[in-house]
Amino acid sequence: MRQTIIKNIATGITKKCDILSKNDNFLEVVLVNTTIKIILKKKSGIYIGSYKNMEFTSEG
Repeated sequence: MRQTIIKNIATGITKKCDILSKNDNFLEVVLVNTTIKIILKKKSGIYIGSYKNMEFTSEG
């Protein structure tokens, strides 16, 4: 499965994610070894999304 890295904007912590789906507007990922799914929207060339009041970015 394809993977990417997401980064927490506030803390700078990065995590590996498995990519479930990806297109020009959205990136759907699951954190490795968890069931946490995050959907990120593409803005200004990067994907941005949130989970439980935390914001994440990814280059896809």
